Amino acid sequence: MRKFLLFTFLFFIGSTVLAQSVIDLSKDVPFDEEFRIGVLPNGLTYYIKHNEAPKGKASFYLYQNVGAVLETDKQNGLAHFLEHMAFNGTAHFPENSMIDWLEKKGLKFGKDINAYTSTNETVYNISQMPLENEKDLDTCLLILNDWCNELSLIDNEIDAERNVIQEEWRQRYNANYRVGQQLKEVKYNNSVYSKRDALGSMEVVQNFKHKSLREFYHDWYRTDLQAIGIVGDFDVDVVEEKVKNLFSQIPAINKAKERIYVTIPDNEKPLYKVATDKEVRSIKLELEIRHFNKKDNSQAQLRETFVNAFFTVLLNARYKDVIMKGNAPFIEARTIYADFEKNYKAFNMSFKAEEAHVEEALNVVYCELQRVVQHGFTQTEIDRLKSKMLTNNEARFKKGGRVSSDAYAKSIKSAYLDNLAIPDSEFNYNFVTSVVPTITKEEVSALAEQYLTEKNRVFMITAPDKENLKLPSLERIQSIMSEVEAAYLEPYVDLGTEDIALLEELPEGGDIISEKLNRSLKAVEWQLSNGAKVVYKFSSTKKGQIELNAVSDGGASVYDVNDIPSLQAVSLVNRFGVGDLDPLTYSKVMSNNSAKSKASIGTYEESVTASALSKDIETMFQLVYMRFEKPRFDEEMFDNIMANNYKGLESRLQNPNTVIGDAYKRLAANGDPRYFEYNKAYLDQIDFNRMEEIYKERFGNAGDFTFYLIGDVPFKTVKSMVQKYIGAIAASEGKENWKPLKDYFPKGFHKHRIKVSTEAPMATVVIKMKEAVEYNRENIVYHTILGDILNIRFIENIREKEGGVYTISVNAGDVRIPAPQLNMDISFSCDPKNAEHLNDLVYKELEQIQKEVQLSDLDKVVSNIKKNRPVMIQSNKYWMSTLEAYYNYGENMMAPEYFDAILDKVTTEDIEQAAKNFFEKADTLDIVFLPESK
Repeated sequence: MRKFLLFTFLFFIGSTVLAQSVIDLSKDVPFDEEFRIGVLPNGLTYYIKHNEAPKGKASFYLYQNVGAVLETDKQNGLAHFLEHMAFNGTAHFPENSMIDWLEKKGLKFGKDINAYTSTNETVYNISQMPLENEKDLDTCLLILNDWCNELSLIDNEIDAERNVIQEEWRQRYNANYRVGQQLKEVKYNNSVYSKRDALGSMEVVQNFKHKSLREFYHDWYRTDLQAIGIVGDFDVDVVEEKVKNLFSQIPAINKAKERIYVTIPDNEKPLYKVATDKEVRSIKLELEIRHFNKKDNSQAQLRETFVNAFFTVLLNARYKDVIMKGNAPFIEARTIYADFEKNYKAFNMSFKAEEAHVEEALNVVYCELQRVVQHGFTQTEIDRLKSKMLTNNEARFKKGGRVSSDAYAKSIKSAYLDNLAIPDSEFNYNFVTSVVPTITKEEVSALAEQYLTEKNRVFMITAPDKENLKLPSLERIQSIMSEVEAAYLEPYVDLGTEDIALLEELPEGGDIISEKLNRSLKAVEWQLSNGAKVVYKFSSTKKGQIELNAVSDGGASVYDVNDIPSLQAVSLVNRFGVGDLDPLTYSKVMSNNSAKSKASIGTYEESVTASALSKDIETMFQLVYMRFEKPRFDEEMFDNIMANNYKGLESRLQNPNTVIGDAYKRLAANGDPRYFEYNKAYLDQIDFNRMEEIYKERFGNAGDFTFYLIGDVPFKTVKSMVQKYIGAIAASEGKENWKPLKDYFPKGFHKHRIKVSTEAPMATVVIKMKEAVEYNRENIVYHTILGDILNIRFIENIREKEGGVYTISVNAGDVRIPAPQLNMDISFSCDPKNAEHLNDLVYKELEQIQKEVQLSDLDKVVSNIKKNRPVMIQSNKYWMSTLEAYYNYGENMMAPEYFDAILDKVTTEDIEQAAKNFFEKADTLDIVFLPESK
């Protein structure tokens, strides 16, 4: 719950309110009294809470105080392996029957059914399970019980899972993983952490004896190291009684092994390590200083988390200022003080820079930190940050935001593993309003020296693996830091923005010439005197918030090929500030305001999107007005961005994912003159003046736009804002339509095998299919179902039975502009020697599904869609799409015949026919990217 409070602090921001109560920091944080907490005689802990977000559903979690650090060298990787085995057979759910049962209830493996292992913990979850009857609840409890004590761990199932985990390792074996492995020795000072991670040793994974896994399970999966969390829409008394009756039957382990916690040895002298990799794109330098920090449940320590967060936010804001001023020697920089490993926190200062600027970047980044040491933060910085937190703490409390069952369940992990309470919303509110005003600039500023202890310093550099690379030595780094510490630094000057308005002169506004109620969507339409149409739907789904999407036909389709590079650069305008405010001033003016907006141009439309908390609604409308009437164009900033783009061209080619992506897009474009590869020739064609002209052309006529609004704001308030700001946007005669562009995607079936320079022993398979169709709602829904059924089949047959992949992705979709089309993308990574075989298996599945669709698979997919649909249709995003579909195509996405009625009557024969129609006619790109031989 600490994270929950900090989330409030960092993201729900506004103006100051006075604390209404006094917090006693000597006391512990109180636990939300609605939680039912108990410890069974065998040592197992349970947490139970009634919660109706979402209604009619519950989430079930198992928390194991067990992780990779408990492994021996011969067990390296077994904690994670055991987590996998929990889904491969238990006493009451042999083989794959557990997943099968849960999927029939509408849950999705990997999303609603999942688990993870880390160095110190293992967590399993069943999320948003529909509780249609008491038996379903009992079954989920039985699954938790089996995970605790009844894994089957059958020999052939263990052996089958070895390759799946090998493929998980292969998928994660990227540059970040490889340099991380190189740095572990100094990062963890040769402690057990330097020898363990969740994936472990593939040598061990492939060769351990079956009994080793069973021994690890017996030693560590035991009730004194386990807790369960059950949160949802049920009777707590009933669930508690069931938990006691079922889980008390698990026997406690006699003579249990001691659960030790790793101590990382102190290092009096700094440690230093350079990690290189051919696929690293830029140089990163980190200073990490480790501190022992045992968590407690005191309100005093909770307050410390806020003070630490103040420091992080304020110093990172200063780094952002340096970047916004232009010509920063670093690409990015940040500091953070956060959890490191169990019983440790670490201060981390890091930056990324080009090779020629590493020492200069270190100087600038460390200067900002030392500026805090010498002069501290300013009172205005502190006050502005307090205001951000307090206002939104107030707003959040008033709107009574609901916490999801999964959010509560994730907080239980800290409650169990770190003995931290989960307080209720009233305590959260009172704590923030009482404590934040007491935080002083002196205590926040003093953290800089507290963090910078001489002991336990580690300097780490990650860099490209290339000849003659020049990197600073440890001695040189320390010398630069010493020079900075010895120098006098000018105090930071906080730009005052109190007297700066976002919009200096307010517009006169326009008139609403007609008003009409759309009864089917419960929305109101306003036609404005400048020709703009506005549609507003009141929705309290996201309480206290409003969203806007202004859309006009045209986009890139109305421009010649030569204009495409400059048109695609229009997105840069969002980085230039707005009106008379440069980016730095704009960020400070808006620091206490939730409103945001951006303009964009797509292939067939241009749009302005915006959102805000309802308290900032006028600011949001001002921003929308300014995107049309007062955009800002900054040629100097544009030149800096372009210079960085040119510098980054060479490093792009070091990343195999970039090479793969570029090759894939080039093949799909198939000679389309409107497709430009991202290279020097493309950058050379981007012209600042033409970019500005295109922006003004696209956003120069309000009468060509429809403004869609959804929010929790009274009609009268929205109406007045619409008249005042949208009504004031300039308009011209006529409306524009998009122009249909030719689809160059290759016709027929095309196979490509491409060699890529990569350090990972991995092939990437991409199959892309497209088919032009007549628009039909049934076919669209059937196609979506088809993709989901294929996902189930691929997991079952290519992952589980074949052990060939860790994940395989199937994305089935459709487009309507410029013409109706169905599409499907299938992709996976695997061992290069298995690529063709697995590719063949994919096509066999595509052939099989045209002949036979299992009713059980169809039922699983339909159940999952029906489970998720009530939540989806309540979202503002769905309603925004609903409004646009209605006004663009005359369709009501909320009508039963649009989706629900189709789901209710769909048959296996419908999906078989949909599969035949698509796969027999679809144009196909079949691409396998293989590593070059070394």
